[in-house]
Amino acid sequence: MGWLHKREWLVVVLALVVVLRIPSLFEPYWYGDEAIYLTLGQAINQKVPLYSGIHDNKPPLLYMAAAVASGNQFWFKFLAMAWNLATVGAFVKLAGKVFEHRKKQVILATFGFSILTTIPFWEGNIANAELFFLLPTVLAAGLLWKRQTGTKVVFWAGVLYGVAALFKMPAILEAGIWPLVWMTGKEKGVFKNMILLAAGISFPIILSGIYFAIRGGFTDYITAAWLQNIPYLSSWQSASAASGMFSIKGRAAVTVVLLAFIWGLHRIIGRAGLIVGIWGVITLFASLLSGRPYPHYLMQMSGVASVALALFFEKRTAERIVSVGALLAIIVTFVGFGFYKYPVVSYYTNFISWVWGQKSTPAYYSWFDAKVNINYDLASIIKSESLENEKIFVWGDEPALYALSHRLPVGKYTTKYHIKDFKAEGLVMELLKKNPPKFVVSYGKEEELPGLSVWLRDNYVLEKKIEHVKIYRWTKLSFVISRL
Repeated sequence: MGWLHKREWLVVVLALVVVLRIPSLFEPYWYGDEAIYLTLGQAINQKVPLYSGIHDNKPPLLYMAAAVASGNQFWFKFLAMAWNLATVGAFVKLAGKVFEHRKKQVILATFGFSILTTIPFWEGNIANAELFFLLPTVLAAGLLWKRQTGTKVVFWAGVLYGVAALFKMPAILEAGIWPLVWMTGKEKGVFKNMILLAAGISFPIILSGIYFAIRGGFTDYITAAWLQNIPYLSSWQSASAASGMFSIKGRAAVTVVLLAFIWGLHRIIGRAGLIVGIWGVITLFASLLSGRPYPHYLMQMSGVASVALALFFEKRTAERIVSVGALLAIIVTFVGFGFYKYPVVSYYTNFISWVWGQKSTPAYYSWFDAKVNINYDLASIIKSESLENEKIFVWGDEPALYALSHRLPVGKYTTKYHIKDFKAEGLVMELLKKNPPKFVVSYGKEEELPGLSVWLRDNYVLEKKIEHVKIYRWTKLSFVISRL
């Protein structure tokens, strides 16, 4: 009870996180990336080899988390909520070190962090990799914040950054904060610590490589989860990212200049100001690495944004300047880069209206996306008229249909854009002809998959059409015989 007496505020903050996350547990299957994670989670549970048998372009831990949730969105969101609560707990420890347990600043920073990682503004309601890798990166920062940390601490902090990178690659950039801090001349054993940090980062990544090598999928793993990320990230960018300061070269140049400027001011701004400044610049660069305007990338900045907010109320003018600089950089980038804006108030009012019976379930679903109800209708047909081990094929960017129906795709790709990005049209058609699925769902533009229209005409009958979406059923006698 003594512990609780001193931290009633933390209980209130954690309760607030739970309340704000309850609507996320009841969202329909609407978010494309989340549906991909769930589909891969289902595939893992069915012993389909990751990357070689089912594809996406992130490291494995996010898909493992989806597998733990049995590929079920409710449990995946529930896991995200529990993980977020643990992350808030870890952040409290970090904030205590940053502000040397000055209670008001710790509470303000924790409250800000909790809100930013929970509400839809930065897609806190979605179980994306950024939400998961925050826990190991926050824990690592907490270990390394103290001056002259031991060698074991440095190594295990590196391990945490390595684990974070196994959720998504940009997390590893945060490890670059500490060598810059150590090189201010006031830290001992800088070179040794850098080696230990690198060794720690490498440890879980090497273990993951050994795991996939034992399972015979090392090449597919390295290619899909690591090497393909470079060309994949450049496959599409927002208009703001194509030129000027926001181009990849412009971002890199600005990052180097800002880091050099902040590092040069370390005697003036102090250690806390130095870390916050470097942390802000590096995470900002990491958030913009893909050149895409999805706000969940900014989730990586939630820690430094929250610390900067509380740092503004410190007495030292230098630290306030660092705080204002960090917050202004985030705001200017959010506006200038053209990040998508997700509604917050209407997200919650939509949920409340549904719970109170003022909205029907279809109306509640359609608030998220007009295609949601179509996908649910199609998934109902597929589930009722096919077996669990039967595969389907969806021509379109609607992986939710796989996740909803608990049916895996023919081939390893879950979306049309993956098939096109990796120029796998010929391979996909070959697989379809060898292993024709009972159902094919087309969201249009069938001519973009050469041979699909003719193959459907000769082998399938139109089962149902909902608006522009068509679901086809296999009609060949061989299909009937194979089921006898």
